[in-house]
Amino acid sequence: MSEPTLVSNGNTRVAKEHYSLKAGDIDPELNKKIYELVLNADEFVVYVAEDLTVQWRTTDQHLQPQHCGEVLGRAAVLEAQSQFILDRKILAPIRLQIAEAIARCFAGNSKADSMLLLHEVKKQLGARNKEVAWLWYFTAAYAITGICVFLLCLFWIYRQPLTNFWGTTAFEVILGSLCGPLGAILSATSRARHLVLDANAGRTILCLEGLSRIGAGIIGSAFIGLALKSGMIMGGVEFAGSKTALLLALCTAAGASERLIPSLISAFERTALDTEQHANNIGSRADIGAPPDKST
Repeated sequence: MSEPTLVSNGNTRVAKEHYSLKAGDIDPELNKKIYELVLNADEFVVYVAEDLTVQWRTTDQHLQPQHCGEVLGRAAVLEAQSQFILDRKILAPIRLQIAEAIARCFAGNSKADSMLLLHEVKKQLGARNKEVAWLWYFTAAYAITGICVFLLCLFWIYRQPLTNFWGTTAFEVILGSLCGPLGAILSATSRARHLVLDANAGRTILCLEGLSRIGAGIIGSAFIGLALKSGMIMGGVEFAGSKTALLLALCTAAGASERLIPSLISAFERTALDTEQHANNIGSRADIGAPPDKST
């Protein structure tokens, strides 16, 4: 075997033969700069490029094992599923493990040998995916909740002038709506392990999911506040304690519950339909009992 020829390209060497490649060289066929060389043989080369993509190529003389297609397919899926990791220090070892599994397959190792490495990569990605997804989701949710808590405290401090300006009903409904995020974040945090989040969806989507959960809490608690102040619920009920405290507590519960508001709206809808039907029945009976028109 003749010695490979190396061509200078600035500070990087460009290798003409793949079996001479090493870290820092540029693969002349794929035009990729090598970050870490995994395995270099006469008939194939596997490495991780500078952009942390897994690269490989083989010669015409290389005989791939029968399970090679399955291993390559699984490796490609895992590489795609690791795109959410933005930290190179975390991503690099994962991509190197994927490349190692491919290299073992090309070297003729058993299918189980390669799949064992890929299975470990899958477990690592699962843990990292959950960590990153929670970070994006709860960062957005806690940020908007913190703003609402700050406004709640500020409004309470200046409650007298704000009540004079807005009126008692409007002020208490606004206070109640600011309690909704507390219930929403409590609900989301308490069942965090049951949340289905995928970091591969992207940071924007997960942040919007967190914001939408808090937004639903604000709207739901505002609805409860209006219903209480209008007497649509708990109308005429005598309460010995502070009515404002009761309103804030119910608004917090409305923010935590995902079923309270829909069920309450359904109850209002049924009541409205029953009232309309009752009015129509009374009108029909009145028409039947009316005397005939003698003008004709």
